[in-house]
Amino acid sequence: MNDLLPRHQVRECSSVTYSKALAQFVASDYLAVVAAVGSITGNRQDAADAVQDALVGLLARPPREEIRNLAAWVTVAATQRARDRHRTRLAESRALARIGVARQAVQDRSEALDPSVRRALAALPEQQRRACALYYLADQSVETVAETLGVTTGTVKTQLHRARRSLAVAVEEELVA
Repeated sequence: MNDLLPRHQVRECSSVTYSKALAQFVASDYLAVVAAVGSITGNRQDAADAVQDALVGLLARPPREEIRNLAAWVTVAATQRARDRHRTRLAESRALARIGVARQAVQDRSEALDPSVRRALAALPEQQRRACALYYLADQSVETVAETLGVTTGTVKTQLHRARRSLAVAVEEELVA
């Protein structure tokens, strides 16, 4: 699929038409784009996740400008997302190392969480997710979390409060669904 509708036309067209364009992309270009992103980032699993995130982002917020080549656009967007994830993981590792907690210990606790809670945590904004990981999974005090993240204790408390609120809503929605 080489052409996609401009943003203003996407909003005006039926979701069936837009879904058809994306379905055609997935059928013809998806695997090649995942392979390209995997080659660029060096991680095929992360590449597949990043491509899916890019497609979800496209549906949620289409770009202002017309996409002339959807495969190229998704490749660039997915590569950027994969790199952002990699940078986030590095920053989290550095933060955990500063407070003397092994990443594996946090990962083990994270994997022990209910899958709905893990999904809800993954959907949190980065600052809230980091604060939760350090406070709940690494068993760090608010003061240590604040020092590690380079913010005030009030900011940590606010981030944890917002995260708890978001997590409660997300888990409740999943239970109802």
